[in-house]
Amino acid sequence: MSEAADLSKEAKFLGNLDQEIYRNLNITVVEDGVIIDWFQSPDHLQFKHSYTEPRLIRRLQPRQALVKACNNKQHSINRILDLTGGWGIDSLILAYHGRNVTMLEHNELVYHVASYSLNYARSIQHTRAAAECIEIIHINSLDFLLALKDSKIYDCIYLDPLFPDHKSSAKPAGEMQILQHLTQNQDIDQCFELALEKAGKRVVVKRPAKSRPISDLSADLVYREKTIRYDVYLTNRGNY
Repeated sequence: MSEAADLSKEAKFLGNLDQEIYRNLNITVVEDGVIIDWFQSPDHLQFKHSYTEPRLIRRLQPRQALVKACNNKQHSINRILDLTGGWGIDSLILAYHGRNVTMLEHNELVYHVASYSLNYARSIQHTRAAAECIEIIHINSLDFLLALKDSKIYDCIYLDPLFPDHKSSAKPAGEMQILQHLTQNQDIDQCFELALEKAGKRVVVKRPAKSRPISDLSADLVYREKTIRYDVYLTNRGNY
């Protein structure tokens, strides 16, 4: 298939990809997604990126904090801008629960991996509806916000900055370690400030449960899980 061929080309680090960043990665394209191996001595990390994986499907329950944070009492939050798309898991969860999501990803390889998996998800019955609600764009988030003319087109703007290193010796899951290797928190402070200006109803920021907020501004609402929380900043208090 042509999409697989395109992704295989990216996996060979052609075009504008940084050789140093991608040196220890191996990409294997399969029908329903992409298998990524990262060899970082003495570790070998592997994960399969697919929006049809059973472990992901189990995460689609409606009562999780992410879904609550990106909703309101009026159930009037329909359009969400995900500034830090990454592997696209949060975007898929939100789309599964009826939101229309525009997902931004700056890293070229991460973008193509997510796009490939998304295209396959559109062909499967139990993920088709959610996948059809996601638009993925390869762009720097700050550039996108600066160019956004209709400042209130998105009801909610979502940020999931890469978590800082934790004092604990425990490492994050393999897919997150690989994502941290490939990407970085680019212009997060500026993106947050612009998001507050441009979000129609709220800005939602994902943080480690015990970490400091993204800024000195106090969150209006906080939704917590065991290890993470979602800080909510209201931008339209009359209709949030």
